[in-house]
Amino acid sequence: MINFVLWICIIWMPVLFYVILRNEAKFKKNISLGVTMPQEAREDEEVLNIIKVFKKELLIVTIAITLSAIPFMLLSFGSRIGQGMTIWMIWLVLATVVPYVPYVKYHKQLKVLKEERGWVKAQGDIRVVAFSGIDDGYKWLSPYAFIIPFVVALIPLVFEKTMAIVYLMDAGMILLCWLGYRYLYRNKMEIVDENIAVTEALTRIRHRNWGKVWMLTAWFLAAINVFNMLFLKGAEIIAICGFVFLVVAFMIFVFRIEFSTRRLQEKLTEESGVDFYVDEDDKWIWGMFYYNTQDSRLIINSRTGINTTVNMAKPAGKVLMGLTVMLLLGLPFLGMWMDKLETTPVGLQFSDDAVIAVHTGEEYEVEVDDIVAIEYCVEKPKIRRTVGTGMENVQKGIFSTPWGSAKVCLDPKNGPYIHIETEDGEHYLFGSSDDEQTEAVYEQVKGLVD
Repeated sequence: MINFVLWICIIWMPVLFYVILRNEAKFKKNISLGVTMPQEAREDEEVLNIIKVFKKELLIVTIAITLSAIPFMLLSFGSRIGQGMTIWMIWLVLATVVPYVPYVKYHKQLKVLKEERGWVKAQGDIRVVAFSGIDDGYKWLSPYAFIIPFVVALIPLVFEKTMAIVYLMDAGMILLCWLGYRYLYRNKMEIVDENIAVTEALTRIRHRNWGKVWMLTAWFLAAINVFNMLFLKGAEIIAICGFVFLVVAFMIFVFRIEFSTRRLQEKLTEESGVDFYVDEDDKWIWGMFYYNTQDSRLIINSRTGINTTVNMAKPAGKVLMGLTVMLLLGLPFLGMWMDKLETTPVGLQFSDDAVIAVHTGEEYEVEVDDIVAIEYCVEKPKIRRTVGTGMENVQKGIFSTPWGSAKVCLDPKNGPYIHIETEDGEHYLFGSSDDEQTEAVYEQVKGLVD
């Protein structure tokens, strides 16, 4: 079942990349496959043939990657979720990177053809006018528009406090949504050619859809908090179904906004590129990565759609791009770490007048002098994870328990367990993978507490 869940969560990724990259072949703002070309290129047989072959090869790659995932679904990892996660993360990295191989290949072919046909626009270091120079009629959303989802995100704090940190973090991210909306967008006009009306329309469309995505994200975070509260209040089925629906709806709406923007960019610029047109290909590596030493900005608009990217000519841009690559390539190590969590037994020690819970490292230490009560539990009490790890052979972190919020470190498959209460009202629930170890620690501590 776990393997199936992993499969269903990421199997659609190749199709997503296929749709995105295939859309890059359409002329938007005179750009196809990251190469800027004049109007005549849209009817050029060699250009059309390169695009046609790209689409065909991209489809073959997508089908091959998707089919390669089918055998993994048949594998059985038992309780070794980490092993399955490692394999799936390796596949996900390949599914993310490989589709860009044909994109780069045919991007280069178009650039060579562009130079051969003399389509390169020698515009020098052209400076595009600032947004403040032209008024497109767009009014920025007030920061107060983000207050309502911010308040909704904090409502769960009134009814349920075990996940207070999570609620506060999500509420804080809503405030960051407004900052991202207002300050990550660069005030640069979407200039394609000399047609000012098209420039205004393109800029206004991007502005509005950029705001929609950030507002949608703010409400998504607020709703996540509400469903978390419902889950902890016992409405698990409603919360889980609501969460799944929420994630699916959020992704659908975001991609609808993105592709709606791309369609309008395509439509508004279908007559462009006859005489003057903006050609910044020399500042875009493979048509994807912006590198301009003459540009002082770190965050700039992506060429199409509503997204933004970084200027890799800036030191901070290199760092951000490097971190992104590291996160992508580090996905398989997440599975390896999970496997380590699963295979490492939970330990319980009594040393230097303190109870120490051990797993991959020292998790919790409780001084005997601070203990006011200790309870021996033959059966594991009913607990629910708030923040932490919940696997078949280890549960650790902050959990909701019969005694309230407690710090937990135990092997759920192997009792007994000991509940500890300290002078400051803290609760702990421990249990070793070795039941004799748990019993020994209990006897030692009980004698000292009594």
